[in-house]
Amino acid sequence: MCKDFKKALGQNLRKIRTGKALTQEYLSLESGISRSHIAMIEAGKRDVTISALFKISRAMNVTLGEILDFDNLDDYKFDVEELYK
Repeated sequence: MCKDFKKALGQNLRKIRTGKALTQEYLSLESGISRSHIAMIEAGKRDVTISALFKISRAMNVTLGEILDFDNLDDYKFDVEELYK
């Protein structure tokens, strides 16, 4: 579940960034987050803090809500029982 969420988050970030014709390098300079970290987030291979998402959102001039707009409660249910298997 978490892996799918990270991948969807990264895809949404990439979609927003490319829709604004921004490069990872530009986003890195404006947000203070390394280009490689941004690439890993977009690939769904890195967890991201809310602080980093905030910096990225401001660098792209979008709200956090827009970044998380892909989230759907039915798609990303948290199953506590899975933790104990």
